[in-house]
Amino acid sequence: MKTSRAVLDVATGLLAGWVGLQAKAKAESTLQAWGERILPPEPGQKELPGADPAGHGDRMPPSVLYRRLVDLRGGDGDALEGDDLEAGAVWLHRALAYGYPVVYSLVSRPLPLVRAGAGTLGGAALFATFHGTLLPATGVQARLSELPKAWWVWEGGSHLVFGIAVDAVVGTVRRLTGEGHR
Repeated sequence: MKTSRAVLDVATGLLAGWVGLQAKAKAESTLQAWGERILPPEPGQKELPGADPAGHGDRMPPSVLYRRLVDLRGGDGDALEGDDLEAGAVWLHRALAYGYPVVYSLVSRPLPLVRAGAGTLGGAALFATFHGTLLPATGVQARLSELPKAWWVWEGGSHLVFGIAVDAVVGTVRRLTGEGHR
């Protein structure tokens, strides 16, 4: 019985990752446009690493991390362009975006408190851990004080949407299968 629940949780996490990615992408583009109208970036800010997913995908964390990964494996990450860079960045981003929901689905069964806040706490934790701490510390993303104020709207907001979408899928699958929080 425990094995079948774990398999269901992994499958649920993968589905939640797909739904979460779709929701995050839509929210990010919408929130970026809205945020920049309300809080226009200062000159040069959108050129910074991690500051402009709409116009500089090659400078967003998944692209920068993929280049570094290629370098670590003996390649030339700086030579990557266009489709090769985008494909690698998408692969890396999906690995992270599917990994979190699988862990969330598995861990939230024995620890239902993990689902407190309907996924907003998880989304906020991802944002704080990666974009608020690790990525700036490693130079993958510009320092928080350098990024446009609108960045907080679209990057933070889209992570909250991701967390909520992941939790909604986990909760829905559990209700549909009669699994609840068991």
